[in-house]
Amino acid sequence: MRRVFPRLLAVAALSAGVLCVGTAAADSILEFDVWMQKIDRHSQSVLLALKRQDAASATAEARELEHLYGLMERFYEARGEHDDPLLLSWDGRQRAARAASLVERGDFAAAYESALGIARDCRACHDRFKPIKPLG
Repeated sequence: MRRVFPRLLAVAALSAGVLCVGTAAADSILEFDVWMQKIDRHSQSVLLALKRQDAASATAEARELEHLYGLMERFYEARGEHDDPLLLSWDGRQRAARAASLVERGDFAAAYESALGIARDCRACHDRFKPIKPLG
C-alpha cells in the first residue's frame, strides 16, 4: 500500500494538470454556452415581468440581457466573425437596452415587443451560429 499511494498521488496530480490545460482552451466555448442558457432564461423572465408590469424586475432582466449580449458580441468579434452572428448579437443588445428604456418610461407594451423580438431571434440564430456543431 505504501508504494501504491505515491503512484496514485502522482497520477492524480498529472491528470489534474492535463484537465486544467484542456479546459483552459475550452473556456470561451463553455462560457458561450453558459451565456446562451442565461440569455434563454432572462429572455423568458423579462417577458413574464413585462406581462405583470413589474418595472423593477423587467428592467433588471433587460439590463442583464443587454450585458449578456455584449459578452456574446465580443465573443464573435474575437473569433473574427463580422457578419450575421455579430450583427444579431449587436441587435439583441440594442433590443434589450430599448426594452429597459421603455419600461423606465412606463411603456410596457412597446418594451414587450422589443423583448419578444429577442426571444424570436434566439431561435432563428441558434442553429446557424452556435459554435459547437453536432457530429454527423
